[in-house]
Amino acid sequence: MNKGDAMDRNEIIDGVKECLLECVRAEADSITLKSRIIDDLGADSLDLLDIIFTLERKFKIKIKQGEIVKMAQDGIPPEEFQKNDRLLAKGAERLREVLSEVNTDEITEGMSTAKIPYLFNVETFVKIVERNLGKTA
Repeated sequence: MNKGDAMDRNEIIDGVKECLLECVRAEADSITLKSRIIDDLGADSLDLLDIIFTLERKFKIKIKQGEIVKMAQDGIPPEEFQKNDRLLAKGAERLREVLSEVNTDEITEGMSTAKIPYLFNVETFVKIVERNLGKTA
């Protein structure tokens, strides 16, 4: 797949699912858009790196480290986003916007920033691929 090739959303979803099957021990029929990468599919931090590398290779894109958190912090001074690795009110609000595909009730003021990857689901990675292919999520 070349970055310039037009891909529809279903092709991207299928490609993301293929990458996940390659990187985590999950059954194909257990992977849905709402499947959480860590809690539902059993990925660990090394698997997350492998997933990103596999997505980059498959879709011929470059995913920046910490892309989701950087997007969430965009326009918010760091001291208003988090303090002592805990989300502040503005940070939680912005993260709910950026991760609109997840259960936003789980994103709360005071939440540990280390827990952010636990929110990621299959659709999160679909949106990352879409964004990197120049599509709107």
